[in-house]
Amino acid sequence: MRTFLLNLYDYLALNAGSPDWQRFFFSLKIISLIISGLLLVSVILLILRLRKQLSRSFELFAESVSAPGLPKKKLVKRWESVLANLERDDNNSYKLAVIEADKIFDDILKRIGYQGENMGERLKQLTIAQIANLNEVWEAHKLRNQIVHEPDAKLTRAQAQRAVEIYQRALEDLEAV
Repeated sequence: MRTFLLNLYDYLALNAGSPDWQRFFFSLKIISLIISGLLLVSVILLILRLRKQLSRSFELFAESVSAPGLPKKKLVKRWESVLANLERDDNNSYKLAVIEADKIFDDILKRIGYQGENMGERLKQLTIAQIANLNEVWEAHKLRNQIVHEPDAKLTRAQAQRAVEIYQRALEDLEAV
């Protein structure tokens, strides 16, 4: 096998400059370019489809929230605003996404009936049995507080997205979905 590979390498090295090989490599490059373009278009279409499905899944989530008097359409629009802020390539938009997700979660807690002067007091009333990721919710809320109290704080898209996902999982645990 090794002899075969060495012979093939020698043959290609000696004949790579021939017009036949140049046409072959040119054709190979064109085919590779076409395949790469098709794959890129496929990835873009998948991303758009996923975003549409995420938006629809949150719409279903909002429709199933059991809190009385909850304006579902308003909630969907607010969540879509959170997702739109995550899509922007801007530190301030990421901050707004986290702050708005925190507000939505706090509003749901109030509507469900949790009492307290602030979200921290409402969170203290929850248990891990109610919200499996309660510690993560605290971390996300601390991140929100850091954003609000330290205007110069930097926030990455990944940090913002993680915080938003934490709030969504917590809402699911509250059986708001």
